[in-house]
Amino acid sequence: MENSMNIEVINHLIIVHFQGEIDCVMAPIYRQQLSDLLEETKEDVVFDFQKTSFIDSSGIGLVLGRYNQLKFEHRTLILTGLNQVAYRLFELTGLFQIMPYYESIENLKEGSL
Repeated sequence: MENSMNIEVINHLIIVHFQGEIDCVMAPIYRQQLSDLLEETKEDVVFDFQKTSFIDSSGIGLVLGRYNQLKFEHRTLILTGLNQVAYRLFELTGLFQIMPYYESIENLKEGSL
């Protein structure tokens, strides 16, 4: 599976679809691209992990860093589509206490778009 990050804008949300792995190789690349994107926009952001096969501590750092960037601007970061292993990792780190989580983009669309 190829590693990639695709951006989609729907209504008032920027949806970032990750595919493949988010590890120590990809996280710095995504970090820079996302930082630039978030500086240029004002919408809330959704990170969609439905097609993500692996995420390590670098990926957690990426998520937390973008959360802090958005929080400073009173914006929201929403998480969706984590597989069972990644869900447990996010749960153990306490990220669900500060960020909303939806099982899928479809669930999010039904609830808020």
